[in-house]
Amino acid sequence: MKKNLLFIHPLRGNAHELYKALGRNLNLKVTHLKDTAKSQTLLDKIKFKLKIPSDIYSYNKQLKNYNLNNIDIVFIVKGNEIYPSTLKKIKVNFPHIKFINWSQDDMYAWHNRSLYYTFSLRYYDLVVTQKSYNIVELQNLGAKRVLFQNKAYSKELHKSYQVDFKYDVLFIGAAEKERIDSLNYLAQNGIKIIIFGGGWNKVDKTLLHKNLYINEHDLVGENYAKALSSAKISLCFLRKINRDLQTSRSIEIPACKGFMIAERTDEHLKLFEEDKEAVYFSDNDELLKKVQYYLKNSKERENIRENGYKRCMNSNYSYDDRVNEIIEKVFSLDE
Repeated sequence: MKKNLLFIHPLRGNAHELYKALGRNLNLKVTHLKDTAKSQTLLDKIKFKLKIPSDIYSYNKQLKNYNLNNIDIVFIVKGNEIYPSTLKKIKVNFPHIKFINWSQDDMYAWHNRSLYYTFSLRYYDLVVTQKSYNIVELQNLGAKRVLFQNKAYSKELHKSYQVDFKYDVLFIGAAEKERIDSLNYLAQNGIKIIIFGGGWNKVDKTLLHKNLYINEHDLVGENYAKALSSAKISLCFLRKINRDLQTSRSIEIPACKGFMIAERTDEHLKLFEEDKEAVYFSDNDELLKKVQYYLKNSKERENIRENGYKRCMNSNYSYDDRVNEIIEKVFSLDE
């Protein structure tokens, strides 16, 4: 018999891909709470800064009024606005319900979590993180069970497109100091780079080399996948503020049959074999040498691109695979 799962998060971005993967799981029947947000006021912005964010989606009220009798699993993405008292009340009235918390962010980092999230951790039956170092940290904050999973790709969204190479070197991502420094270093050494992402409109353009071509918007959906498919080289930088050892693009680039040059980390090395399925660097000098080499050596580049794609397709790297592991883990709690 299928389990009834209630999903709590706006249906957008990676959370939407996760929601769709849950819906494809044969053991689940998935519904979600309404995600229409009210307009934010100055008070809402102040409360957000104070780590007691307003519930702009009225999730707590919706949960209070929702008929939970037939719900087996409540699946909450991040959940900074969910009150501990809401979860506690449901636990008392519906002890059969399993609570799952899932986040792709570094939820131990103070800038990512609210006080509500911190004091709610004790009520979750399973906390899923994509940050390996969060396991012990979240347990120390009160989480009972923490499951680490690597990043994932969407079978529906992240695909290989047979297109001509449109870009030599591509970077998709937000503007950050370390990234700007690396991109400028490449540009100063003759590498032309196409950039898409948020936050670049706030960067002083006098700090950017003329070989950096900025598109001040994100690529989404099919346009995102096609761009990765049509770049000779896609760069993968990590977010230092989140202590990243991998990022969403670590999986999405190879899943779109893109050729990836990424920062060298232990987690990257486990996901894709170096110089066979992906290429890595540890500093800007090594990055420059790798970019120059693979722009000139198309046969090697194509072999690595193909191998990285096959690794994604033949490994359990999709959201569907991640969901299967999560649900199996939750079902096992009753055994």
